[in-house]
Amino acid sequence: MTKRTISLLLAVLLLGFAACGQKQSQEPAQPTESEAPAAAAPDASPEPPAATPEPEAVPSVLRTVGGYAVVPNDNDRRVTYPFMLQTENAVWYLAASDMELMGEEAFYAGLEDILQYVEADMADARQALAGRIPDEISPVEIRTDFCGKAEISQDAGAYYNGRANFIKLFHSWDMAKFSLLHEYVHYLTVHCAEKKTMHYFYIETVAEYVSKLLCENRMFRSIDLDKTEQPQLRALAAIWGDFDEVKYRNSCLSESDAYARGLYDEKPYVCVGQYNTVRRANKRLPDHLYELSYAEAVSLALYLMEKDGADKYLDNWDLVDEEQLAGLYGYTVAELLIAWAAWNARQCEALGLRAQQP
Repeated sequence: MTKRTISLLLAVLLLGFAACGQKQSQEPAQPTESEAPAAAAPDASPEPPAATPEPEAVPSVLRTVGGYAVVPNDNDRRVTYPFMLQTENAVWYLAASDMELMGEEAFYAGLEDILQYVEADMADARQALAGRIPDEISPVEIRTDFCGKAEISQDAGAYYNGRANFIKLFHSWDMAKFSLLHEYVHYLTVHCAEKKTMHYFYIETVAEYVSKLLCENRMFRSIDLDKTEQPQLRALAAIWGDFDEVKYRNSCLSESDAYARGLYDEKPYVCVGQYNTVRRANKRLPDHLYELSYAEAVSLALYLMEKDGADKYLDNWDLVDEEQLAGLYGYTVAELLIAWAAWNARQCEALGLRAQQP
């Protein structure tokens, strides 16, 4: 197993942004003359009419999962998402097709598992961003799509749709536990914050920094990487064993060194700008920050924070012009990338990290 796995995983997994049947009514057949009942005797009391049965009411609470009520969804998405569940921090829309795919009990078991961790993780993210986001945050909308009906599911573990303002989860509950906190940080910084993250470099690195280096990320840590059915996540067991912040940071440094040494030349990768590109032998450093791989972008963010502190990095996350961003640190973009690559190489040497052939 090589270090290339983490680059692909961070890039691929972190990208980011039935008619109801009608019952036919039938008139009861009129009895024939021979079938007509005999006239009652004059002193006989007539039979009381049969009571019309009341239609069966749909229960307001279908079941309880993790202490929260699953209820029928009554909005215009109820055909796709017939059920919903609301917690303090999220409104979950549960897809009928996902229940059919997994089996209803397995689906709800996975939901109950993630609910053990997600509320505390979301609270951690808001605390990490305190002072940069409002004190009161509306619950985020989360939709399941484990069947992969959305086209983007082929290239992502989850994504935040900034225009429609929802998070969609793909593949499995384990993948949801890996991806959800990153996407929730997008919701906080792209939608909720008054001063919003704008440039792809900031959108993605802030989400990675907060979700993997500032927060405990209980969801991610709860995944048994050796036993998960998700092959992309099993690959991490060979790189990290159990996840922790130091291993994650070091993997970003060593992966970045591998790019600088040409070990990824001509090999496609997904950059933080959300598209596929390649690094050329005669162009080891890109021209723009949005062309960096996820590992490289995180390493660059760590360099900026070591140089002038985390507050300066976070306080300027609304910058759109990357030359202006580089200028804050006394560089052009080209100079910033050269200085960062040299810093990254020194970090790898000091820590004994070796870039490996992918």
